[in-house]
Amino acid sequence: MKKLLLILIALPMIGIGQSDKKITKIYGGMPTSNENMGWEEDKTPNEKYSGVIKIDSTISASEVIEAFMITFQPLQDANIMTKQMRNNNAFGAVASSLSGDYNSMDDFTKAGDADSRRQNQAQSSWSVQFIDGVRLSRFYYNISVQVRNGRYKLVVIPAGTSGYANDHIQTEWSQMFKKGEVKSIYSKYYSQMKIKLAYTIDQWISNVDEHLIKDGNDDW
Repeated sequence: MKKLLLILIALPMIGIGQSDKKITKIYGGMPTSNENMGWEEDKTPNEKYSGVIKIDSTISASEVIEAFMITFQPLQDANIMTKQMRNNNAFGAVASSLSGDYNSMDDFTKAGDADSRRQNQAQSSWSVQFIDGVRLSRFYYNISVQVRNGRYKLVVIPAGTSGYANDHIQTEWSQMFKKGEVKSIYSKYYSQMKIKLAYTIDQWISNVDEHLIKDGNDDW
């Protein structure tokens, strides 16, 4: 009887562990979201994920923009090259990210290139196209950062989707909706995308905060 009771107690714990592993496999980690971020015009072609983050008022706008620029590329690389994508086609994904995505993103990323950071020191805003991924799908976003008076506004606007080995948007964001609802063919990835995006943005905000703290610390 005691043995049976122990098995019954252990079963829910095993189920929870398996569920956590499944979530981690899909998203690359346990999903989190930043309390300051939220969806506007949710589930419409005009939706966007935005929020206002308070920072130390002594931090200049150029320092915040610089922090976003510096932390952008490693995060972008990590998200378009997820474990699931590498396992399916390592060469295709690498080739696409090296020769395709960066060309298609040229208009957005010029402001973030290392060589051009010096000319952007006085900027109080920055725009870039960001690519995130869930399983075999890529999601493209236009991201803008505006800084003023001890806070910054982060706005993420979905632009469209493509397969992981493609270097351009195959489906415009507006094409995913019909009569005010998400088309059934996209519903699964749409839901996963929102969870992954919130998780990615939370990571990015944390990376920016960490960079700003380190940048303001002279002990190195």
